[in-house]
Amino acid sequence: MFILLIVIALLIIAGVLFTNKVDKGIEKNFSPSGKLTTVNGGIIHWQVQGNGPSLILIHGLLGNSRNFAALASLLAEKYTVYCVDRPGSGFSSRFRHTSATFETQSAMLLEWMEKENIHSASLVGHSMGGGIALRMALDAPDTISSVTLLCPLTTPLTGGAGPLSMLYIPHEPVRKTVSSTIASPLRVQFGKKQVGQIFYPEAVPHDFAVNGGGILALHSRSFYEGSRDTVSAQGSLHRQKDRYRDITCPVGVLYGEKDAILDPNTHMSAVLSELPDAQSQLLSEAGHMVPITQPEACAAFIESVTSSDAVSPKAAE
Repeated sequence: MFILLIVIALLIIAGVLFTNKVDKGIEKNFSPSGKLTTVNGGIIHWQVQGNGPSLILIHGLLGNSRNFAALASLLAEKYTVYCVDRPGSGFSSRFRHTSATFETQSAMLLEWMEKENIHSASLVGHSMGGGIALRMALDAPDTISSVTLLCPLTTPLTGGAGPLSMLYIPHEPVRKTVSSTIASPLRVQFGKKQVGQIFYPEAVPHDFAVNGGGILALHSRSFYEGSRDTVSAQGSLHRQKDRYRDITCPVGVLYGEKDAILDPNTHMSAVLSELPDAQSQLLSEAGHMVPITQPEACAAFIESVTSSDAVSPKAAE
């Protein structure tokens, strides 16, 4: 028994040392490339390019603003494009006692908009970012002019979300222990396979780790905050899913037909059943990471939604 305890202790120490090494390597080679704005509950990291109507891109779980690099460049030809790191993601920070609920993330991003004098904007949300974009449209109908959803998380999950299911750790002490010991070693070991599952059936771009921001997901803080996001998402979605009919701005939903992370039918229906006038599109042979793999198709769909005169039935009354 004593020997077993020693072995366990050594494994924990090794995990902590490895995690610290990975974290320091990421911090040495990657730093904030945009601006930092302090809001209630944290600090928002963001970048801007282009000229035209304001368009804000909100990434998904374990993602960061670099996920939109190719898409943002296309959109910047017609819009002023803001790429933000969600609270707790990328180089945005979430203070220790700040909630990870969609309501809180919405409030933080809306405060950031106010502080940066973005009085009206269209939103583009990918995956979990889609659920938060919907929350923002509910919270600030006079500020949000349209919402485009790319493979969005729109309703509570009844099953897993592929390799991202491992993030569901509801107990804080366990979450902290896992993120500081075994999460990084396991993700370094199996990361390539997991990323392949997330992109399936499309190929992972060769530059995704660096230019696409993929390597930032290996940081222990990313796992910890991603777990908080995952646990908070279920309750957040339960509270908002029956209110989508109250959204008055144009909405569009685009999905990869072969998305292996979120079920297209389930998450499209959650929006279209409440907003029958919303635009929708399925991309054949496409997976979950369409902002990266299908930027041209995404840009065309976004332009269609932002220029649409369609509104919800409630707004037309």
